[in-house]
Amino acid sequence: MDKKFSNKAINFLKKEGFYVILFICLCIVATVALLTAKNNKDQSAQLQKSNAIEQKQAKQTAKTDKNPSSTYDNALQVKKNSRTSANAEQKTSKEVANSMSTSFQKPVEGIIARGFSEDPVYWNSTGTYRPNLGYDIQTDLGKPVFAAMDGKVEEVNTATQDGVEIIIDHQNGLKTVYSNLDPNVKVNKGQMVKKGSVIGIVGKSTLRSAYEKYGNHLHFAVLKGKEFVDPGKYIKY
Repeated sequence: MDKKFSNKAINFLKKEGFYVILFICLCIVATVALLTAKNNKDQSAQLQKSNAIEQKQAKQTAKTDKNPSSTYDNALQVKKNSRTSANAEQKTSKEVANSMSTSFQKPVEGIIARGFSEDPVYWNSTGTYRPNLGYDIQTDLGKPVFAAMDGKVEEVNTATQDGVEIIIDHQNGLKTVYSNLDPNVKVNKGQMVKKGSVIGIVGKSTLRSAYEKYGNHLHFAVLKGKEFVDPGKYIKY
């Protein structure tokens, strides 16, 4: 009986085998198509969800740009204020520098007879060579002498080789020295003076340059710290 059943099965496969295989292939194709369609549907749904999220974020960004936060405004204000402050400081520093370079008034009306020199120069009065650490300003006897800038009278010396001498501390690192004055000075030690105020008159009290060819003069010097510097940095004749 088994042999007979087997023969029938073999005969069936021989006759209908093609259709069986075709049916199996169709089932496989259908299964693959179904799976592919499902996968495409899932991807489409994911893409739509992603697009929706991007659109929502774009709307939020546009709203933020239209209405900036107070923090952003504050940051801009701080940045603007910082720039304004820096510009103001630069302007102030520049104004101070300009003021320092042009703030001296001429101590006396006249002309420069002997300029500043750190190298030794010849002096007729003593027949020697020595530096001239200031200006010798040729002028008339009795000419008024002015404070070059606001300050405090530090010393009034009446017995120096350069004659009667007044030293004014301008309290900014600079001091001015006025020598060869008449003994009848107009200020006292410790007195506060204003720029342009009369502190004395040109005299003949110097020993060191009494016999120079240029005659009557005011010796004017500038101290920066403890060093004499060229007065030409602060006044122009």
